[in-house]
Amino acid sequence: MKLFTVSKLKFSICLLVIGCSSAVATPQVLKETPASLLGDASRQNVFVLTGDADEAYHRLLISPEQGGSDNILLDTSTALPLIKSRYSADMIDGFSVHVINNPAGVLKVVDVQGEFVSVKQPSAEAGDAVVLVSNEEDNTVYQFNLVFRYSKSSKQFELKNVLEVVNNESCDRSVVSVIEVPNSIVGNTSLASFDGRKVFEQLIDTHIQQTAGEFKKLMMTDVAEQVDKALALYRKGQIKDVSTLMSNFQMGGGSSADCDPHSYIAQKYDFAQSPGWSNDLGFLFGETGYYGESVELLSAVIARNPTRTVAYLNLADSYWGLKDKVRAAKAYKQYAALMTDAGKVSKIPARVAERSDGVVE
Repeated sequence: MKLFTVSKLKFSICLLVIGCSSAVATPQVLKETPASLLGDASRQNVFVLTGDADEAYHRLLISPEQGGSDNILLDTSTALPLIKSRYSADMIDGFSVHVINNPAGVLKVVDVQGEFVSVKQPSAEAGDAVVLVSNEEDNTVYQFNLVFRYSKSSKQFELKNVLEVVNNESCDRSVVSVIEVPNSIVGNTSLASFDGRKVFEQLIDTHIQQTAGEFKKLMMTDVAEQVDKALALYRKGQIKDVSTLMSNFQMGGGSSADCDPHSYIAQKYDFAQSPGWSNDLGFLFGETGYYGESVELLSAVIARNPTRTVAYLNLADSYWGLKDKVRAAKAYKQYAALMTDAGKVSKIPARVAERSDGVVE
């Protein structure tokens, strides 16, 4: 914590305080972040300031690096409420403030452990954005990122994205999903009119009420890149290199520390909008001996897409790898039935009949 040392900025804040006088204490800077928010060569500072002594809020101020009070871009005390936790009066909930620079088509988000993760979002603009991140003192599983970008037309910092970042509840507690929530959940708002106390409660309700698959899940950029690389290696027949690469998809640190596949595989790698992608990853898991991971992912794909024929074959092969011949036979038969219905009997691999016959279900 430090006091303002820039006289112009101190003077600007003084002008914004009603009845400013020598009796009014200069606000303290809790956080100061340099930024370039306007999409040009200009530079700004984003400040989080102490509020009035009798008010439960912090102030958010955005000003040019140099300039007086007439040039202040934002000054609000409603965005950063200090909310008493529902679980303990000794804990405070609310929002933290970040300035995050994104390349075009990518959003960087912050998880509950303070780690940054990048996800693919085709409409995301390049440049700096102000991001408010929800913080619940007792919550180690999820939090929300609200992305605000400056609009030259409205001259406001407008809400562009609402993202729920979910971490694994056990094992290594790393990120398992980033879910894009419709802005309409909290209203199409600007940062100047943002009611942090109201929105905070809306976000908690959204997490509690949403059902699986209700909102779009965004793909992590590193995961997408590694799957593309693994598929390319597989097509070249470099199975050993594929196997080495596939170890990067395990959560927990490797060997005996690996997380139970049931705790994260479907949540992290099953994408409703890209069943083919998820099936390919499930196939690669099976081909490289990660049969448990393959079964978890392919079962999720089939549950969402019960007529996806090839997924049954990949699932059956992974059950076979686990020496679960009963479930393998059932999946082989389902695959054969779908292929028969599609008039593709001649394309059914010989192993399907061999492994389906003589097994008691």
